[in-house]
Amino acid sequence: MIRNTLLLAAASAALMAAPALAQDATGQTPPPASTPSTAPAPASGTLQLQPGANVKGSDGSVLGTLEGVRNNDAGEQELTVRGTDGQLRGVPLGGLTQEGADVVVGWTSTEYQAAPAIAGAPPAPASSPAAAPPASDPGATPPPAPESDPEAEAEAEPVDPQA
Repeated sequence: MIRNTLLLAAASAALMAAPALAQDATGQTPPPASTPSTAPAPASGTLQLQPGANVKGSDGSVLGTLEGVRNNDAGEQELTVRGTDGQLRGVPLGGLTQEGADVVVGWTSTEYQAAPAIAGAPPAPASSPAAAPPASDPGATPPPAPESDPEAEAEAEPVDPQA
């Protein structure tokens, strides 16, 4: 009787474990976490585009800074570049390469300047060098700080003696 019970228990355990053994183990394990020090180098032919990077034309001149990517009216992707004049223009991706942190596009500076500005684009940020007066400008003085008189403030606010 004990032998039958043991055989029945062993058979039950084997049947219960069978579905777990039949699962594919390769799809169940998570990939190992990569750390920045062991991360593989980007594959050849990939670009690391970062907003704020300098965008240069095929003639070597700096066109402006990279702001992002968008789809134009034709449905094609293009870079959005804020030019040195503060205007945001779309530049096609054709001829796109990277030189260090800089992005090089297939357009010359003449082609870029001839491109229309993107309608409805936000204005250049106020922190851009074109918008802020140069630090060496003698006429650019900071506004005076508001004067504070502690005695006048104390007189203006009565103090409740019971508080």
